Amino acid sequence: MGTNLPSAGLAKSIIIFIVMKKLILVIGITTLLLAAGLRAYFALVPPPEPTLERALSDIFPSKMSGWQVEDQDISNSPESSTRISNFLKFDDSLFRIYQQGDVFVTLYIAYWAPGTASYRWAGAHTPDTCWVKAGWSCDERTYSVPFEHAGAEFEPAEFGIYSKDGLAQKVYFWHLVGGEAFGYQQQGEPTIFGALIDIKEYGLDLRQEQFFVRLSSNVDLDTLKSMNGFDGILDGLGEIGL
Repeated sequence: MGTNLPSAGLAKSIIIFIVMKKLILVIGITTLLLAAGLRAYFALVPPPEPTLERALSDIFPSKMSGWQVEDQDISNSPESSTRISNFLKFDDSLFRIYQQGDVFVTLYIAYWAPGTASYRWAGAHTPDTCWVKAGWSCDERTYSVPFEHAGAEFEPAEFGIYSKDGLAQKVYFWHLVGGEAFGYQQQGEPTIFGALIDIKEYGLDLRQEQFFVRLSSNVDLDTLKSMNGFDGILDGLGEIGL
């Protein structure tokens, strides 16, 4: 009586199955070891000290001669909602509107203490994502724009013109990581691989202090700089590390 041997195709499938199981096991073990190593590293190496020593609301002028100044809840901004604010867990924030006649300036700042937020999740908190999803159109966009005040060079700004319901705003914004502008090479929304991309970019230096700063107005920056009191806002930006 003959012996029933598996066909060549079946034998090949069995070998592939065994190899795949071993490969998945190796990947799983490697991932667990990497996660354990990262936990040990972050447990043993403390995050850097924060540089923010005062509340954001105290750093920026709450009164300016000739201007009306109003603080609003951060969840009322185009970037945020109560759900987003709770998810991003700001350690401090400011949403302040300055108005003089027909001119308005909106200052929005979100702050994360060292080690409290992913760079990539915080970096997606921009007009390119949040404003556009809220119905704004991006009419113009420029990257790494030089920005200076009182002879001091600030970190390069991101710039865009965004419009909604016939209103256009000229927007400068920054995402500071450890005092340096975070690049916007990332495309699209954050993914589960964001942390791995950050590790590739920054190594294990993943717990720096972060600011997201947005300065927007219905007039251009040169016009604002010519207006009395606006320098106080720029002084505040310098104090927080721009």
